Amino acid sequence: MLDWIKNNSELLMVVANFGTLLIWLFYAQLLFLGYRRERRPRILINKGVGAADLDAPCLICNMSKEPVFVQSILVELATNDGRYLTSATDTEEGEQDTTKTSIGRRTRQGPLESGVCLEVPSFRILLQKGADAAGVELQDGLPVDPEVKLEKLTVTVVAIYGPEDDPFGAERVFGLDCEDRQRVRLRPETLDTERLNSRLDKRRLKDLVGRYN
Repeated sequence: MLDWIKNNSELLMVVANFGTLLIWLFYAQLLFLGYRRERRPRILINKGVGAADLDAPCLICNMSKEPVFVQSILVELATNDGRYLTSATDTEEGEQDTTKTSIGRRTRQGPLESGVCLEVPSFRILLQKGADAAGVELQDGLPVDPEVKLEKLTVTVVAIYGPEDDPFGAERVFGLDCEDRQRVRLRPETLDTERLNSRLDKRRLKDLVGRYN
């Protein structure tokens, strides 16, 4: 056995070096994936608890490693008559905070630190924005016209992350249950917020921001 090892020492050395290289490549891949995951921007869109459906706040939380700049908030209302998209970046008169700067009182645009949430006071505000775009008159969140059926409300956030030139987005769809004609029930259709970070997504987001800002 010792003679065989001595006679094949060069081959064994090559195999050992190759095995060591594979191990280093494996750990380098793990480090790279961890680094990329930490650097990847992430925004969560959640329905706040402790309030009835439409009056629950819409929370936009920055879970990225670094601050993001919220460029635009869009809402799309789907009804039985079609889909209607509009901007919800500007604040409403009744929700303006006098403690903020003049710009901060007028818009939801601006930097959002890591781990911080931007709060839209209620989904009722977002639903009304979509209804205005659709030309649908609402009373207590329900269409006045019984022929109009509310189906879904989609919230899309467009943001810039750090030194990146292109925007990225986050999107979440909420179903609207109005079957009893008494109140609107809001239910997330997915467990998590969808990340919009592909090249196709970025082109679409640029187009949306150009049209609705």
